Amino acid sequence: MSNLEKIQKDFLDILLAGDTDKAVALAKETLDSGTAPTEFFEACIAPSLAEIGKRFETLDIFLPEMVTAAEVVQQVNDDVITPAVESSQSEGITSAGKVIMATVQGDLHDIGKNMVVLMLKVNGFEVIDLGTNVSPSEIVERAESESANIIGMSSLLTTCLPYMKDVFDYLEGKNTRDQYKVIMGGAATTPEFSEEMGANGYGHSAAEAVALCQKIMA
Repeated sequence: MSNLEKIQKDFLDILLAGDTDKAVALAKETLDSGTAPTEFFEACIAPSLAEIGKRFETLDIFLPEMVTAAEVVQQVNDDVITPAVESSQSEGITSAGKVIMATVQGDLHDIGKNMVVLMLKVNGFEVIDLGTNVSPSEIVERAESESANIIGMSSLLTTCLPYMKDVFDYLEGKNTRDQYKVIMGGAATTPEFSEEMGANGYGHSAAEAVALCQKIMA
């Protein structure tokens, strides 16, 4: 077993225990020893979250454990990964592109969106995270004011899908639809809905969302 594989196993155990302090300390120690933030994310965080998702699906763990694990990862992101990424970007690494991310109006779920934001950041994208319950008009206005390349929308609730359509309608109404690539994801969305809306892509997972944004910017 390689060192990172052992760290990933330890990280998974810490996530399942919901121990934020230990998770932050392990991430910091790993990065201090020379591991890049992207490498830590891809070798430790992503597989740990995938394993937790599998255990949730098989009812080996339940929603509270999954939510706690996501909250611990968010803290690791805030305290360790994001500062490390920002530090490397300030050292002259150019941005891979600018992305507006939001969970649409009426939806307060952010675990999936937060993972996409984190993965985009560790892959060199500049991300403006508008949070949850964001109105279509605010999404469009921020895309304009930030001169974004990509608008990313997420929704876990099918009742909120009309607000995604409203974003396209706002862009069409302003004659600015062709200025932005629009992508979507979240449990409520499907490739078919994405195509029907005229989106530039659909991502089922955070990794797919990053690959999609990289393809768009290429």
